[in-house]
Amino acid sequence: MKLSETQLAWTLVETLEGASNKNLEQTTKAVIDLLASRNELHRLNGLIQAIEQVWIKKYGAATITIETSHFLSENLRKKLQALSQGAQLKEEVRPELIGGARLRVDETIIDGSIQGHLLQLAHILRNA
Repeated sequence: MKLSETQLAWTLVETLEGASNKNLEQTTKAVIDLLASRNELHRLNGLIQAIEQVWIKKYGAATITIETSHFLSENLRKKLQALSQGAQLKEEVRPELIGGARLRVDETIIDGSIQGHLLQLAHILRNA
């Protein structure tokens, strides 16, 4: 019986929970070898996307990016990591934001930067 990408993704995520990097690498290689032996490498992109969706359903956001005009303090970084367990946390410094922060959770953007507010104000004034 042929499993769908989503079924295979659920199996992989459940099976590899808490696995070491070595086990992850071995399993990834085994899955790719299996797909290759069945002439199904074309399914790999769908499997990767399915794993991302399964991860989001099981653990919440897959990737959280915080953009700030300055580096985060160590204390704030630790708090964000504690709040974003299960997600990959990325930090980007963008001086053009002037101040505040822009938070990107997967495809959702929350712009609390000064630059974002100024751009929104300019848009409102142009269309008034």
